Amino acid sequence: MIELKNDTLCFSFPKVMEELENLAKEYFQQVLPSILAEDRDAALNEVLRSDYRFRRATEKQQESLRRLVHELSDERIKDAFDSAVREAAKFNSHSSFWSKFRSKAPGEMAINFQRTFRIPDDHNDYHLPPGLGSFPVRHLDDFEDRAPSSWLERGGVLMPMYQSEALWLNFNASYPFAVKIASGKINAITGEDWRSGLNRQPQDYLVLPQQPWLDGFAVAKGIIRQFVAMPLGGGYSVEEQITGKAEFGGIQIQVYPMKAAVCFQREILHRLPKKLEELLPDLLPEPKDEEEGNVRYSRMSCLDMDIPSISDNTSPNRRSILPMGLGAGGRMKQEIYEDRNDPEVWDLNDTSRCFIHLCNALVWREITGTNPPHPPVTAEEYERHGLPWFDFYRDDVPALQGSKILAGVKTVATMSKEKGDQAVLGNDSVKTGIPIQFGPKKRPTQGELWKKD
Repeated sequence: MIELKNDTLCFSFPKVMEELENLAKEYFQQVLPSILAEDRDAALNEVLRSDYRFRRATEKQQESLRRLVHELSDERIKDAFDSAVREAAKFNSHSSFWSKFRSKAPGEMAINFQRTFRIPDDHNDYHLPPGLGSFPVRHLDDFEDRAPSSWLERGGVLMPMYQSEALWLNFNASYPFAVKIASGKINAITGEDWRSGLNRQPQDYLVLPQQPWLDGFAVAKGIIRQFVAMPLGGGYSVEEQITGKAEFGGIQIQVYPMKAAVCFQREILHRLPKKLEELLPDLLPEPKDEEEGNVRYSRMSCLDMDIPSISDNTSPNRRSILPMGLGAGGRMKQEIYEDRNDPEVWDLNDTSRCFIHLCNALVWREITGTNPPHPPVTAEEYERHGLPWFDFYRDDVPALQGSKILAGVKTVATMSKEKGDQAVLGNDSVKTGIPIQFGPKKRPTQGELWKKD
C-alpha cells in the first residue's frame, strides 16, 4: 500500500506487520510462564551486579528493592513483559547505527525528495550537500482532467523541478527493505534497463536501513553523479543517452520487504526479554542521572539555519516540455552498500511500485494551479555563507563497484558546453570544508588510506 503524507511517499506492508505481531504473541505465550516462575532474589542480585543504574545502591536501598520485587504481582510482571515485547518488535532499537534516527514502524518505510543545490561538475569529488526542504508531491488522480493521458495510464504522483535543478532521496525505515530506483526505467545503480525482481549480478537495488540516502547515479565505487533534472528531447537525460529514446522520464521506485519470519529470527528475537532480570529495571525506582543534552545534526538541519535569501537563478531558456528526466551532474562521495543477505530473505511476492512524474514549473502550474518552490541557493551562495556539508561512511559493509554503463554517460554540463546552449549556468568550483560526519565510522583521509595499504 502506498500513501502520500506531507509530500512523502509512504510504503506499508500490512502482511508483514500482521505476521510480526503474531510471532511476538507466540513468543510472549511461550516465555511468560518461565519468567513468572523465576527466583526473584536471584533476578534482583543479577540486576544489582550488572546494571550500572543499580550498582551504587546501599544495603538499605538493596533491602528496599528486594521488598518491592517480592511485592510485584504476576499481573504487573506480565504487563511489563508484554510492553517490552511490543517495544522490541516495533524496531525502535534496531541494531544498525543509522536506525537510531529512523522512526518508521515494522513493515513501513518512507521516501521524500529533498531539494538541494547543484554541485559543480568540475572533476572534483564533493561531499554531500544539504536538504533544503521537500519537493511538493501530488497524486495524479487528483488532476485527471489536466494531466497527460500517458501519465494517467502509469499512475503515481507528480513533482515539479526546474531545469538543471538537483535532488536527493531521503529514506526513512528501520525494518529491512530492498529498494529499486530508476529514472526513465534505467536503473540508477547498474545503468541497465528495468528488470523485474531483485538481481545480484550486478546488484540493482539498495538495502535499507543501511543506505540512508541516494543522491545520484552510481558511476564508481564510492562515487555517484548527482541527479539533475532536464527536459526530455534534448539528449541530456541518462535515459536518452543509454536507450536513444526520450520515452519515460521521471523516477520509478519499487520496494520489497524482508520476510517477516526471517526478520523476526534475525533482528527481533535477540532483543526480546528472556529473563525476569531484564524486566526489573523498568519496574523498580532507580537513581536519576542527569545527562548533558547532545546536539543532533542532520542533512536537513540547514532548514533551521540562517540561509540567505533565495534568488531565481535558473537558466533563461527554460521550456515547457513534457516530461522531464534525470541527467548526470557533478561527482559526489557516496557509497552504495552491498546486500550481504541471502537472496531468499526478500519477499518478492509482496511488493509496491510507484512512478514519480517530473514536470517543469509551467506544466506544474497548468496541472495543479499552484506555483512550485523557488529554486534553491547555488553552491556558490552556500559556500559564501559558510554553511556545512555532510558525509556518511561505514566500513562494515562492502560498497558496490559502480556501473561502467553509467560511468560512460555524458554529464549535463559537458553536453551543455558541447551544444553551446547554456542549459546549465553557474558551474564554478567551491570549497566544502570539513563535513559533518554520519555513520558508525569517520571516513579515512587519503593519507590514512596510504598508510593502511
